[in-house]
Amino acid sequence: MVKYIYNLAFKMALSATIALVIGESLGFKYSTVAAVIAILGIQDTRRKALIVGRNRAVACIIGQILSLIVYGILGNGAISFGIFLLILIPITSRLKIQEGMIASVVLSTHLLVADKIDLPLIINEFGIMIIGIGVASIANLFMPALEDEFRKDKIWIEEKYKVILLKMSKSLLTQTVDIDEQKIMDDIEKNLIRSNITAYKIVNNNFFKSSSYYTDYIAMRRNQFDTIKKMRKNFERFSMPVDQMKNMAMFLKRVAEDIRENNDCKEHLYRLEKLKLQYKNMELPKTREEFENRAQLLNLLNDMEDFLNIKRNFILNNKIYCSHFSQDKC
Repeated sequence: MVKYIYNLAFKMALSATIALVIGESLGFKYSTVAAVIAILGIQDTRRKALIVGRNRAVACIIGQILSLIVYGILGNGAISFGIFLLILIPITSRLKIQEGMIASVVLSTHLLVADKIDLPLIINEFGIMIIGIGVASIANLFMPALEDEFRKDKIWIEEKYKVILLKMSKSLLTQTVDIDEQKIMDDIEKNLIRSNITAYKIVNNNFFKSSSYYTDYIAMRRNQFDTIKKMRKNFERFSMPVDQMKNMAMFLKRVAEDIRENNDCKEHLYRLEKLKLQYKNMELPKTREEFENRAQLLNLLNDMEDFLNIKRNFILNNKIYCSHFSQDKC
C-alpha cells in the first residue's frame, strides 16, 4: 500500500477525491475546482511543492482582487474577461508565479458568471482555493525515501568506473580496445542522468537539511566521466612501445582499484607527479611520430591529473558527509 501512496497518479486521484469530498461536505459551490487545484498541486519533491503551492495561492489572491476591480468597473462580459486576462498574465509572469495562473483564471470565471458578487461568493472562492492547495500540500509530504536507490546507483557507477579504468590500463599494453567498452560508457552515461534526477529529488525533499552532498557527488562523477571520455580519445591517437607504457598502465590500474576508497587522492597525485617527472627525463623524441606520441602521453597524464583533482576537491568540500558514507567508500 505504501508504494502506491508515493505514486504520482495515485496521489493525484486520492487528493482530488479528498478535496472534492471536503468541499461538498462544507457546502462550497464549485467543489470540483478544489479537486482540480489539488491535482495541479501534486509535485515530485517537497520543496518544489511548497514553492508551487505558495505561487498558486498568491496568483489566486491577485486574481480575485483583480476580478473584483475589473468586473466591478466594467461589469460581467467577454470584454471584461479579456481585459482581466491582459492584466493578470503579465503580472503572474513578472512575479514568476505562472503556476497559479490557470487556477486564478478558473476562480475568476465564477465571479464572471455570477449574478451578484458578494461576500459569500468571495469566501466560497477562497475556501475552495485553500482546500485544493491544502490537500495537495499534505499529500506532497509523502515522498519516497530515495537514499537507498541513490546508494545502489553510486556503487554501480564506481564499479563501472573501475572496469573502464582497468580496460584502459589493459589497452595501454595491448594497443587494443575491448568491444564492450563503448556499451559500458553508454550505460554509465544513462545511469549518471538517472542518478542526477534522484539526487535532485533527495536534496529537494529535505526542508531542514541544506547539504548538497548528493548533487555534488553526481556532479563530481559526471565531470570525471567527461575526463574519461577525453582520455579515451587520446588512446585512439597514439601508440608507444609497451615498455614505455608499463608504468602508466600500472598507475591506471592502481587508481581503478582505489576508485571506491575514501581518500582525497593525495597519494595518487604524488605518484602522478613522479610519473610525469619520469617521462620528462626520457630521451627527447627524434621523429615527428615520437613527438606526437609524447604530446598525447602528456595530455593523458594531464587528463588523469584532472580526474584525480575532481575527486580530491569533492572529498575536501564534503568531508563530513564522506565520513558518514564511509561504508560505501565515498
